[in-house]
Amino acid sequence: MVRHRSRRTPRSGTRVSGLFIQLLTTEWTTESRGRPGAQRRNATPAAWVLPDAWSGAEDSAFLLHQVYFSEQRRFLPREWTQVRSRAFVEVEAFHIERSAEGARVLLDHGQMGTPGRLEWSGSSRGERHEELFRLRPGEWARGVYNERIPYWETGHWGYCKHVLNVGLLRDAPLDVFVRTAPKTEVLRQFVSRQRGSVAPRAHGPRESSVVS
Repeated sequence: MVRHRSRRTPRSGTRVSGLFIQLLTTEWTTESRGRPGAQRRNATPAAWVLPDAWSGAEDSAFLLHQVYFSEQRRFLPREWTQVRSRAFVEVEAFHIERSAEGARVLLDHGQMGTPGRLEWSGSSRGERHEELFRLRPGEWARGVYNERIPYWETGHWGYCKHVLNVGLLRDAPLDVFVRTAPKTEVLRQFVSRQRGSVAPRAHGPRESSVVS
């Protein structure tokens, strides 16, 4: 996946420590499956600069930063933040929890839209929860999946791509997700127009699979 830089410039010298969760969601309809809409939606970034307000955040909390791009708003960003203190956090189909070593991220197939509920071939076939990766202090990683969702009021279909950047950061700059590479990147891409499934393929530290 191509990395894009956020348009925001972080405040010079600001450093952060803690468990940071960044979710970037792009939502579109069939109107953006061809040009020029497809070009605009494909240009949404895979990373964003963290908010300045988190420079003094506590290490015990989950710090959630969400950025949303929609076809309706011509894929202009809308962002907001939350601080959560529970034992785990669920955002879309991602489940993030602390572990003895640091943190781990799971993908909940049951929370995914059609055709995300379908099985794929590979080590996680038939399982509802799949562990995507684990993090130790000082590391960050990325998980990506897409889904097709029904709009019941219109009878049409919509599409979403969710990019999750998770970092157990230590004295990191606010643009750490933009300027540095993740420890690993896991892609779960569901192609509704194909029949059958394709086994996962490894790309160095990245892992991907494509399924109908």
